[in-house]
Parts: sequence; C-alpha cells; structure tokens
Amino acid sequence: MTAPAPDTAPDTAPAPPVLSPSRPLVAAAIAFGLLCGAYEITNTAVGWHVASGRWMLDHRELLDRDVFSFTAAGTEWLDHEWLFQILAAGLYELGGAPALVGLRMAVVAALAVLLLRIGTASGLDPPAALALACVSVLGARPRFFVRPELATLLVVPLALWLFATRRDRRWWPLPLAAVVAVGVNLHGAVLVTPILLAVWLAGEAAGWLLARRLDPQALGTGLVGVAAAFAATLVNPHGLAIWAVPFRLAELVRQPHVPNPEWLAPGPADAPELYGAMVLGAIVLLVGRAALPRWLLGAAAAALALQHIRNLGLFFVLLPLVVAPSLARWPALGTGSAAPATRRRAVRLACFGLVAVLATVAAARPWPRPGFGFADRWYPDRAVAFLDAHDLLDGPLYNDVRFGGWLILDGYPERRVFLDDRNEIHEPLLLEIWEIFGRSDVAAWQALLGRWDVDTVLLRYHEPIRVATPDGAELGRRGFSQLWFPTGDWAMVYWDDVAMVLVRRSSVAPGLLAAREYRLLHPDDLEHVLAALRADPDLLPIAHAELRRALADDPECRRALELAALLSTATGG
Repeated sequence: MTAPAPDTAPDTAPAPPVLSPSRPLVAAAIAFGLLCGAYEITNTAVGWHVASGRWMLDHRELLDRDVFSFTAAGTEWLDHEWLFQILAAGLYELGGAPALVGLRMAVVAALAVLLLRIGTASGLDPPAALALACVSVLGARPRFFVRPELATLLVVPLALWLFATRRDRRWWPLPLAAVVAVGVNLHGAVLVTPILLAVWLAGEAAGWLLARRLDPQALGTGLVGVAAAFAATLVNPHGLAIWAVPFRLAELVRQPHVPNPEWLAPGPADAPELYGAMVLGAIVLLVGRAALPRWLLGAAAAALALQHIRNLGLFFVLLPLVVAPSLARWPALGTGSAAPATRRRAVRLACFGLVAVLATVAAARPWPRPGFGFADRWYPDRAVAFLDAHDLLDGPLYNDVRFGGWLILDGYPERRVFLDDRNEIHEPLLLEIWEIFGRSDVAAWQALLGRWDVDTVLLRYHEPIRVATPDGAELGRRGFSQLWFPTGDWAMVYWDDVAMVLVRRSSVAPGLLAAREYRLLHPDDLEHVLAALRADPDLLPIAHAELRRALADDPECRRALELAALLSTATGG
C-alpha cells in the first residue's frame, strides 16, 4: 500500500491511503464496460472509415484525397484518423461488424478499469470507485460510436492521470508522450490533451501562489510534461498542419449550410444528465475542498461539453479525475474514513446497489438495441438491395448525406457516392444545395442533378415542409420528395422505414414504372395523401393496392402499418 501524490493546493485533510481494486471489482468494471459497448452500430461515418482503411491497406500509402465520391473526386483531404481506419478495416476484414462492436466493447471495458483505478488512486474506497466509474461510463455511453472518437475517450483521461500523478523521475514523460502520439493518429480530438494539461498545471501554479509556497520541482516536471505532450502531437504524417483541423471543422460547422447536430450546444432538455452531473460535481468539489487543478479541469470539461454536444463523453470520462479526491473525503467513502464499520458496510452495499441499477439501465435501454451488427432500420440496406435487383446502381446516384458512408462501405470502388458526412470535402456542394433550398428553386435543383447525370435517388425521410404562397397564405405541408422531385419528372418506386427510391421517368424502362410506381402513397407526404383520399374516395383501391405492395416488400414496415391504420381511420373502414 502506497500513498497517492498529494493534491497541489493547501489541504487540511491528510491524503487517504490507497487500496488497489480487488480482482472481483476489476472484473465487475470490465463486465460493465462490455455491457455498455455491446449494442448495434448506428453511426453514419463507419462505412467511409472502414473503406479508407481498406484503401490504405491495399495501396500501402496514406489516403490524402477523396476517392469515394463523384462530386468531389480528387479533393485534397487531411485524414487525421488514418490509424483508427486501418485498425477498423483490418478488424472488419477479419470479423465484419461483430469485430467492430468487439473493438468498442474492449475500449469501453478498458475505460471502465482506468476510471476505477483513478478512483482508488484518489483515495476512494474500491466499491465507491467502481460506482463512480460506472456512472461516468454510462454518462459517456451516448458517444460510444464505432469511430475514432473512442480513442479520445480513453487517451485523454489516461494522459491526464499520468500527468496528475507524475513523480520527479527522469523518464516519466515518455509514457505520456507515447499515449498522446498514438492517440493523435487515431483521432484529432486528442489534440485537446496538452491544452488540458496546461489547464491543470495553471491550477497547480495558482494554488502555490495562493499558498505562498511555490514548488519549482513540480512546476518544472509539469512544464516538461506539457511540452512532451505537445511535441507528441506532432508525431503524425501531417506535422503541425494537424492543429488546423479542429479549428477548421469547428469554423465549418458554424456555417448555416453545414448542419451537424453533434456540433450544436446542448440545452438542459438535450442532455439533462450533463447538467445534473455538472451541478452535483460542483457541490462535491465545494464540500470536498477540491484543489484548484480539479476545479479548472472540471470547468474546462464542462465548457467543452456545453459548447458542443459531441464533447459530452469527454466530460464524463474526466469526471473521476475531477471529483474522486473530494468524494474520498466524505464519511465512509474514503479508504481512510473513521466512520463506524456498520456505516461503511451500508455505504458499500449502496455502491454495489447503484452499480446494479446502472447495469440494468444499460441493459434495458431500448435504442440502440443490444447486438453485434449494423442496426436494422437505420441503414438503407433493403433499399440498396432493391436498387441492385433492378439494375439502378449502374449510373450516378443521388444519396442523402446520411447514407453516404453506408454506400461507400461495400460499394466502393464499383460505385461512388454523391456525398457523405465529410463536411470539409463536400462544403462547396453543401453551400450550393443550401442556397438552392433557401430560395426554393426547384429548377436549379433539377439542373444540379442533371449536371451530375443523376437519374436515381436514395432519399431519407424529412419533416414535411410548410408551403405558402408569395404573400404568405398557407397551402399546407408537403413532403420533401414531392416538393423537390416533381411527379412529372420523377416516380417513387420503393419505400420502407428508412429510405425512399425515386427514378427519373425518362431514364427507366416503362415496365418498372408500371409494376413499381407509387402514384398515390408517398410516405413523407401523408397529409396531402389523406386530403386527396377524402376529396376523392375512388382513389381508395389504388391506395390499398399500393399499401399491399409495400407490406409485401417488408411485412414489418412500421410506416406501412401506421399508414394502414390511418387509412382505416380517415376513410371510415
């Protein structure tokens, strides 16, 4: 048993003794991490990440340009996540989607063990440290996508812990630098590490100044650590240029033509767990007489999370570093507590009970579903199968941005996409589309599609759009597909819960339209459909025939089943 490094600010309480977590507690942390990582893949970028790694493995060189789209082919691309992509591609080749889910499970399990160790090293009683680790892992769970962000969620707390527990050893910065150097090639957000280290060191320095007892030795090792972490970020194929990436992306997503929900600032309704954790964390720091470095780290993590919802996970994985020493000073939570044995047993039972509740919550969460594959009803696999079966994938295809990565995953190099969610590559096209939509210029939209020889469309569902006359008179709400793909030129030939397929009438065989066109039932335009049926009941046989065809394509189609109920209610039978 060894004593932890003392906090770097005046503290009237002695440093509590440290107990290493027992094997059963480590096993519990691993099990909780595996549980929190074992759910289906739902993110849109996984496809182009895997395809990028596959390209690099095949060509034995780094990918530095766009090869996946036909609208931005050859555009320069600073791929700062190349190492993750190669790892993901290798795993996908070996074991498909289950191997990618396994990667996430392994990373989350390692994170849970790390946070448990941080808690016990801070003086928390091991069961309390386990409970804190599980709270943090579950709080970060919404950010456990199968993508490079996983690296940041593990590397940043590990690097900060190495820094916070540093000793005056000659080679101590080497592990820190190694962790950062590997991490920055996995995910560009690891660049935040030397900044957070500097924040921590500033807190230490402020504490020394307030106490009027400067510690030159600790200041020196801290400066060396910050410098080593910054130098490690330059160990990448792009050198100093990598530091421009996060600023460029942050500036880009602030533009109105580059919508990206994860870069929005979360409100209390969007992330109530974040706001609750911030309030409770501040109370813990105040009551537990936390040192300045932990206050500043907590404030920095909260500021990042409040700025962009994508940083929510980073806040939670840093939470044990921020609050664990203060919690360890609470009665019966620290290893050095003088609380009666009966009280300590009760607190330990409460910690185990909390872990059980958190595990139940993680297991019962309805979405994403537990599983080891790509999430059903999330990717347009059925629609793509329809396109393939009817030879509609031979020419340029317009695809919604959300579907780009999925199409790249197994479609490249035989086909390329219209666009995907690499905003920095497609920004000029996104701006052109935004301007066209902003002025409701259907003719310009059709010209854009014609410029790229697009005759087939794979479209996701959008909220119906309010339509008004130039003087503001309300004309009702219409579906995106009907507003931007007029039925005189386009025909809908397939739809399910995820996507719709439209084709240009002049480019397909008449037999396909005769057999497959939905002349009436457009699932994103239901208000107009129901109004048409009320106005002309003779259209009912057409509606029911088209509904039967949709259910024949997919008997479990939720939209078709809901539409059947609406038809029955709206038409009285």
